[in-house]
Amino acid sequence: MTKGEVQRARLALIKAGKHPSIDAIRIELGNTGSKATIFRHLKDIEADEGGAGVPQGSVSEELLAFVTNLAGRLEFEAQERFAALKAGHAEEVRGLKEQLEKARGEARSGRTEAERSQVELSTERAARQRVEAELTALRLEHGQLTSQLTAQLEGAQEQIHAAHAQVASLEEKHTHAREALEHFRNASREQRDREARQHEQQLHYLQREVATASEALTAKQTELRAALQEKADALALLTVARAERRQVDEQLRELKPAAERLAVQNQLVEDLREQAKQAAQQYETLRVRTGELELRNGDLERQLAAAHASAESQEHLVREVLDRISQAGNGAESGKKRTKAAAAG
Repeated sequence: MTKGEVQRARLALIKAGKHPSIDAIRIELGNTGSKATIFRHLKDIEADEGGAGVPQGSVSEELLAFVTNLAGRLEFEAQERFAALKAGHAEEVRGLKEQLEKARGEARSGRTEAERSQVELSTERAARQRVEAELTALRLEHGQLTSQLTAQLEGAQEQIHAAHAQVASLEEKHTHAREALEHFRNASREQRDREARQHEQQLHYLQREVATASEALTAKQTELRAALQEKADALALLTVARAERRQVDEQLRELKPAAERLAVQNQLVEDLREQAKQAAQQYETLRVRTGELELRNGDLERQLAAAHASAESQEHLVREVLDRISQAGNGAESGKKRTKAAAAG
């Protein structure tokens, strides 16, 4: 954007009877060039026009030029200040948005971790309930097996007591038949041995079953302790997640003053816009006042011309009256001279 282009656009607007403002010149140039460059070229052109060799304009033209220059400066300064505030506002808004997105991401991570911990805790609770149910079933089974073994042992003891009673009875009844009794004793001994061996085998079998059940119970208790430990770990993770969530809430509370400052900045921008609007209104008022002054100046010029015409007319009338008075004086002097001459003759 050159100074010559700006000067040509300015002259075209003036010839068209339009005010050569910055916006009007920019529109005349096809909406190209920055307003700051146009304003700088306008100042140079006005300085050149105000130098030596340039005829001075009327008061209304000087006042119009002053108002135009003042309006351009006000518009330029307001735009520069608004642009600076807008840039600062945009930078602060961008920083706040980044902090808010970061806080939201951390909050989402905290919620995801808490939900995962809750799911793991629910799984552990279900596993614990299953282990407790299995432990209850094993305890019930162990109790039933113990009752059965106790009943079998009592039955075997009763059988032994019965055998002992039978042997005693046989010894009392058959004391007279030693050989037969000896044979019976041998047979009975063998039978007792067999029964004792059978009873011992059953007892060892039951003992092995009890040991197996005890080992299974111990294993289930170990699994239960592991489940309880995992539950404690899950509770610890949940506590950490809650602490992180409290930190996120604290960060959100810290961001609240920044949002309030942003609202203050927005209000400041609105105030600047209102000031720019008031400056435009003042410019419009000055433009209207300039028109009124131009009209007043025209009226004064017309009155001055009428006064000049009236003065010239009065001056002409005075000269005619003076001429007539002079002629009348000259005629009277001549009459006196003729009267004196006649009297002397």
